[in-house]
Order: sequence, then structure tokens, then C-alpha cells
Amino acid sequence: MATKALSRVGVELTKREVVPVVSKNPKEARKNVIKIYKEFQRYVPTIWWEQELRDIPLPQFRLAIKNQFMKNAHLTDTRVVDRLVEQAKLDMVNFRMAYYNDVHVRNFLFRENIDPKPADFLSRFFAGKD
Repeated sequence: MATKALSRVGVELTKREVVPVVSKNPKEARKNVIKIYKEFQRYVPTIWWEQELRDIPLPQFRLAIKNQFMKNAHLTDTRVVDRLVEQAKLDMVNFRMAYYNDVHVRNFLFRENIDPKPADFLSRFFAGKD
């Protein structure tokens, strides 16, 4: 009898609807994304100057920030979008407080230039990795 009651409680718990984190609807989530995007674009010259990334042209740096946002443009789940917005806000704080150095910023924005880690044994062996 007790297991039947527990299973019924489990069914009731799984039927609950998951509420969004911050945004109530996709329109509000989009507004939050645009807000943090504009904040990033306003702060780009400061990051570019303080991190001494002047070897990268400023328009290319802005484009790299835009590409970071555009790679998640296909997402429609507001909870995922809200999580990414909060992560972007945290990254903004880290940029402002200078917790990231220039190497972090380069790896963050230009990850495609990093050589991938060898996956199989022979690749690791030939690369000199254990």
C-alpha cells in the first residue's frame, strides 16, 4: 500500500511544470539577451584596451563577441537562454574586475584557434603526451 502511495506522489511530482528562471516568456528572454549584448558591446573598447589586445583590430574583437552570442541564436528554451544570460553577466563582472587576463580572453573569444586535444592513444603518443 505504501509503495502505491509513493508511486502516486512520484507521478504528481513529475507532472509539475518547470517554471522559468528569470524570463516569463521568450520575448522577455530576447530582451534580456539584447540588453546584455549591448552592455558587452559598450564595454568592448575597455576590455580591448585594458587587456592589451590591441594586436586584434577593434572591429574584429566586436565581431568575436557577436559570434559568441550568435552561436546560441537557435535556442528557444527560456530556461537555457536565462542561464546563458546569467553566465554572460558573470563573464562581464569577471572582465570588469580583471579576473580574466589576456590569455583567458583570447581563449574565450577565439577558441577555434586552439589545437584540439588528441583523442586516441596513437595521436597522444605522436604528440608526445603520455
